[in-house]
Amino acid sequence: MDVRVLPATEAGWDAVDTVMQADASSRNCLCQFHILENADARRTTRESRRDLLREQVRSLDPPRGLVAFGADAPVGWCGVEPRVRVRHVLASRLVRAHSPYAADDPGVWAIYCILVPPARRRAGVGAALLTAALDHALEHGATALEAYPVDTSRRGGELPAGFSTGTVAMFDRHGFAAVAALPSARTLMYRLA
Repeated sequence: MDVRVLPATEAGWDAVDTVMQADASSRNCLCQFHILENADARRTTRESRRDLLREQVRSLDPPRGLVAFGADAPVGWCGVEPRVRVRHVLASRLVRAHSPYAADDPGVWAIYCILVPPARRRAGVGAALLTAALDHALEHGATALEAYPVDTSRRGGELPAGFSTGTVAMFDRHGFAAVAALPSARTLMYRLA
């Protein structure tokens, strides 16, 4: 499949929403799990999280997230932005303890979501999103990148329900190094820009 990737601000809200509604695992999170701290997340509803994402896509600079298109239909989403905006990640004691970067370092970008609906997987969409995320971060001044993908070897080769982070193998192929194991078979990985 030929895949092209655009910043969400260019792709538009309808394209982002189409991807989010295409997969049951994303319908509840709406890419807010890593953005909101736990206490804030508990005060939200599915509809308020959808409203938050719509506003974030519309207004954040640098843009929040990327949308992949195949044959002019939206087929994937990648959450990528400066890590200082990713509050749930910054609140994680394990990430703070093992990250090679200070929590307030504005040059560190986080790639925290690679959502490809199951019907679109294994067609190169995730790899295209990850490549575009690296380019997007570098174009906006990233000095390093951090990610939190799933290590399928710690799960007997299986992907978890609600899978939307990419895999360790995918990030390894893009030059990321593993730093520490995280809960839920996730792994803290990083690479220099």
